[in-house]
Amino acid sequence: MFTSDLSESIVWLVEDDAHYREAVAELVATHVRSVEAFGSVEAVLARVDSVGKGEPEGGWPEVVLLDVNLPGLSGIEGLSQLKSRLPGSVVVMLTIRDDAETIYAALGAGASGYLLKSASPDELLAAIREARAGGMLMQRQVARLVLASFEARATVPDYGLTPRETEVLGEMVAGHTQPQIADRLFVSLSTVNSHVQNIYAKLHVHNGSAAVAKAVRERLVGE
Repeated sequence: MFTSDLSESIVWLVEDDAHYREAVAELVATHVRSVEAFGSVEAVLARVDSVGKGEPEGGWPEVVLLDVNLPGLSGIEGLSQLKSRLPGSVVVMLTIRDDAETIYAALGAGASGYLLKSASPDELLAAIREARAGGMLMQRQVARLVLASFEARATVPDYGLTPRETEVLGEMVAGHTQPQIADRLFVSLSTVNSHVQNIYAKLHVHNGSAAVAKAVRERLVGE
């Protein structure tokens, strides 16, 4: 269930720039239960291994904020390992990389959101809220970059989406949350959720990030 309350959330941050890491950690820490920061994917994996079958001080993360450009394993390379080692966590990319291929690679690997480091504090917190609630958020700026990169693709597969489902999928690609989609389309949240579940079934995907990744790769929605 979507909630705006982050007070019980646990967030891990993976960022090699010490100044930016500290700034983000300080911002997020004022809204969540705990934040733990790391300089590399390898440091996170070592932290997980050091705990073993127990639980780290502060708890396991619900949301991991992950940079792309990291020493050692990149964020894209490390994403699958993090999701495997932290099965209860979702990952939101937080990076300067705004090329469509990197964005698509992250979404295809299971990222539950993609933000540029230019994101406002409100956008960052909204992405954490949405990821924690099981959804995904992508900045409108990022969505436009991805859609533009696939604009030239002529063949659009037919998955049997209804006009309304296509409209909802377009709202998802634009980075809107389910409550926002409900408001924008003047329908109930349960109606939006029903459309989303139909979209997952027809696209043969299991989550919002995979649906968005497929939509932008195969140009299923217009700009």
